[in-house]
Amino acid sequence: MLADLREALRQLQKAPAVTTTAVITLALGIGATTAIFTLVHQVMLKSLPVTKPEELWRIGDKVRCCNWGGYSQGDDGDFSLFSWEAYKNFRANTPEFTDLAALQAGNAPLGVRRMGSPAQADTRNGEYVSGNFFRTLGIRPWIGRLMSDADDQEGAPPVAVMSYRIWREKYASDPSVVGASYQINGHAFTIIGVAAPGFYGAKLAGWGMPDFWLPATTEPLIDGATARLKRPNGNFLDLIGRVGLAVNPKSLEAKLKVELHDWLASHVPDMEPGERQLWRQQTLHLIPGGAGVAVMRDQYQDGLKLLLIAAGCVLLVACANLANLLLARGLRDRAQTSIRVALGASRWRLVR
Repeated sequence: MLADLREALRQLQKAPAVTTTAVITLALGIGATTAIFTLVHQVMLKSLPVTKPEELWRIGDKVRCCNWGGYSQGDDGDFSLFSWEAYKNFRANTPEFTDLAALQAGNAPLGVRRMGSPAQADTRNGEYVSGNFFRTLGIRPWIGRLMSDADDQEGAPPVAVMSYRIWREKYASDPSVVGASYQINGHAFTIIGVAAPGFYGAKLAGWGMPDFWLPATTEPLIDGATARLKRPNGNFLDLIGRVGLAVNPKSLEAKLKVELHDWLASHVPDMEPGERQLWRQQTLHLIPGGAGVAVMRDQYQDGLKLLLIAAGCVLLVACANLANLLLARGLRDRAQTSIRVALGASRWRLVR
């Protein structure tokens, strides 16, 4: 191996121009392909920074934002957003999920200010989540504690979890924020903890990443008359659950479809005339949830696939050009050697 490497270095030193051209050609081809693949990996292939992402499954295969009123969804009847009541129904009747969490589709605009501070309230992004959201994903707190089911009950003291990014950038990693009271849209909330670094929620989007997570049951407190929590047909939640490896996803999907139809049947008297004709056609799909609700994947996957194909073509062209260069050089050397042998002249004399 060392002898081969030394011989390779000698060959490279003999032809610095060819070596430089080869290195630049390969660098451009490999660099472009690597850059595009890195982007594709981040947007389309990367899992959430959670515990055992392969055990996570999402109910619903569409990315819908941010509300869907009524008891039917889309021309194909494909349910992907759910009401709080529908979520509670799935959670109570599907023991195959060791945990089933709900998170708001979209975000809640918040005005946040530390209690007693004369400063103007900061505009931040909030997200309503079920009390078991962090437990379902297997996220641990950086400091303090994270939300639990006890925090997500009507009448419970309002609490919030702060993202690590905001804690570091806005509050200079001040540990005193945990346990402190903050005004959020004019209501007193206690910050109970800071999420782990690198965790930005269960959605990969280019906008509206959560700065604060709030219990879903505080939505009526924040949104008032426009709150959707107590409306059975107010669909605004994405659902992600953790399933044991022994559970068959196809069987679980079939069971969930039955549960959806049973729940819809219980609300037939509440439906509009058109919905009464469509509710039997409603369906849902269970898809892997390790990447969360991949908003950016849904938006950009076609363009990224084209970019990756184009980058691969650039690499192939670079390799082809390099192969042609080396082939031409090899043929030239062979021809010059043959001529020198035939004429008995030096290379310099032949060139001259």
